[in-house]
Order: sequence, then structure tokens, then C-alpha cells
Amino acid sequence: MNSKSYRLFLLLIFLMSSVFFSCKNNRREIQIDNSDTISLSPAVTWAVVVEPYAAFRKEATWDSPVHDHCRFGDVLMIEGNAIMPSTIDENAKEIWYRFDKGWLSETSVSVYQNKLKAQNAAKSMIK
Repeated sequence: MNSKSYRLFLLLIFLMSSVFFSCKNNRREIQIDNSDTISLSPAVTWAVVVEPYAAFRKEATWDSPVHDHCRFGDVLMIEGNAIMPSTIDENAKEIWYRFDKGWLSETSVSVYQNKLKAQNAAKSMIK
């Protein structure tokens, strides 16, 4: 082996070792409560209330009486939804979401794929 190829070999070993030793495993552990499997279920969607004060309706319409209330940043499990004709524009539709306490319009909530995403969104909204 001549001196030029020897230097090239040493340089290659130095570069490979510096890449190998400089890589760090920066993975964070995520703590998930295994007893709450519904939090990550793909069949369940979650909502975060985006209005300061929202009123649950008994039925999926603005004319329905108020059944209960919720506040900005509340995380709620969606139990169902309904597409209703808009009361403002007859050609438009409104989406209403059903929760355990009643119905909220799509304008009152943001929808997320799982509970963890909804909780993170709620935390960032409240800051």
C-alpha cells in the first residue's frame, strides 16, 4: 500500500468513525396510559372547543334549546355528526357534532384524529 492510498484509507476511517460516534439517539419516550386505549383509537375523533363559551344544543340546529355549556380549550370525544341545511344560506350545509352533553356546530370546535393531538392543541391554545 503506497502512502497516498494509506492516507486516503486513514481519512476514510476517520470520517466513518466521526459519523458513527457523532450520531446520538435523541428519541424521547412518550408516556401513554395503556388503560385509556380509546385515546389513540382510529375509530374515535376528538374536538377542542375554540369559542370562549359554547352552548350544547339538544338537537343539531341553532333553534334547539341549550342543554349544557363548555369552554374554550375543552377536549371532547365526538360521538357522532350530522350534516344539516345552513340557516344562513339555503345552498350551504353545516356540520354538527354530537357529544355526551349535546350538539355543537362545526364553528365551535376543531377536530383531531386522536386525544393526544387534541390535548396538545388545547395546551397551545390556552398559553
